Amino acid sequence: MHWQLIARAMGQRDAVFTCSDGKPLYAAFCATSVKLARPELPRLGGQLTLSADLYRVGHGRLSSRLTITADGVEVGRMVLVSTFVGRTEPGVNRSVVRRSPRALAMPPEAPLAIRRVAEHLSVVSRDIRNQVFMRASMPERQRVLPCPGTDFNAAGLLYFPSYSALADRALFQAGETHIGMVSSRHVIYLGNVEPGEWTDISFRRLKWGHDVALFGAD
Repeated sequence: MHWQLIARAMGQRDAVFTCSDGKPLYAAFCATSVKLARPELPRLGGQLTLSADLYRVGHGRLSSRLTITADGVEVGRMVLVSTFVGRTEPGVNRSVVRRSPRALAMPPEAPLAIRRVAEHLSVVSRDIRNQVFMRASMPERQRVLPCPGTDFNAAGLLYFPSYSALADRALFQAGETHIGMVSSRHVIYLGNVEPGEWTDISFRRLKWGHDVALFGAD
């Protein structure tokens, strides 16, 4: 739905994006945030409905806010922030950089709740660039090998839901158990990995869950 909204804002029917020279672009996620106020309400066989609005967040980023309803009752909301990227070397995921699309979408400016998600992304990115973030702060560690057949998308990039799936897999390997339903999950995406590349996953326990970081080979 996020990508369909971007395509519509650009006057396109299909969510297929290119830069000015025709090379493929991807509306890659910078951050996703989901909060479920009533995670127990959706039922097997029930009707789940998503509705969304598109906004712009700063320079070169677009965001959508999705409302999740189950059988007509609102159960949660999502905020998705994306930017356009492309490879500078064919097939090399480490060569992904930001690029401008052929056509620009100019939706309304994002409301405060969405801007806060984007601002948090900027703070975390800056801290990592300044090496404030240290692996030593996350003593628990696991190693996972993403599978090209299931964890990567059709563009050959590690698919955005796979980040959460790999984190869950690492927690399970470490013996961590999830007693309750997931009520919130916030993910910041800073890079990608190559197929066949081992991913180190460090984590620490928090009062209401886990703080998890994924590291590539470098």
